[in-house]
Amino acid sequence: MFREQIRKHYDHLSRSYRRVADFILSDYRTAAFMTAAALADAVDVDTTTVVRFAQRLGYPGFPELIEDIQEQVKLELSQTYAAPSDEGGLYGKVQSLVAKDRANLEKALAHNTPDALENIIDMLRAAPRIVVTGESFAAPVAESFAGILAEAGLPVVYTSGDVYDRAAALSRVVRKEVVIGMTPVEGASGVARVLRYARSEGAITLACTPSLSCQAARAAEHLLYAPGETEDSLPSLTGLYALCSAIGQTLARMQPEAASKRSSEIAHALSELS
Repeated sequence: MFREQIRKHYDHLSRSYRRVADFILSDYRTAAFMTAAALADAVDVDTTTVVRFAQRLGYPGFPELIEDIQEQVKLELSQTYAAPSDEGGLYGKVQSLVAKDRANLEKALAHNTPDALENIIDMLRAAPRIVVTGESFAAPVAESFAGILAEAGLPVVYTSGDVYDRAAALSRVVRKEVVIGMTPVEGASGVARVLRYARSEGAITLACTPSLSCQAARAAEHLLYAPGETEDSLPSLTGLYALCSAIGQTLARMQPEAASKRSSEIAHALSELS
């Protein structure tokens, strides 16, 4: 497999070879349909460098490398659009759950109207501060969402499930600040209490959840709903993470200067710490 071959040889590749390797690893679906000349032009190297790169990986030539990449693309397409298997076993179970998540994503887009999503994006852009918290197995997703918003250049604070941490974050909450709570919990919920308190203090509140009936959904002024239907009692958060990621990326595109500044700051810190 081409990815394993690249990983195997990567540390010993020249700078030019690494440019080819990085392009293929990051965008192999595009590379699968490129000629050696087109790939060379895309990464600004000579065509002979691309051919020799393929040989460096152990392929007879560039066509054999491309054939290997194309096989991977074909396999992914067949798995993506294949009907769920009727066979038992672990693979059939995984395939069925992935198919269910695909349906959940479509339902999420259908439920969250364009106006609702635009309203969420506008209120995040206008917020003087955004507080994000989560609970249960949605807590890592909430923390990731906070990180994505920070990368987009927004003034965001993530608070853990610790009651003191939440109290400290909400003690100075003011109007127009946005408090986001993420939870899969149906019953008694710390996130629901956070949203009710924040709302009583005049903050704008947003519940992110795979459930319309949970306490958090009822407590918040706004709702980002992503169905998490599965064949078991444990809901999926795939749709919720996808929506949050898309919102964060959209915000980054809307304010490229802030996102670029944040990226430069991180790059500088990395250079100092490396």
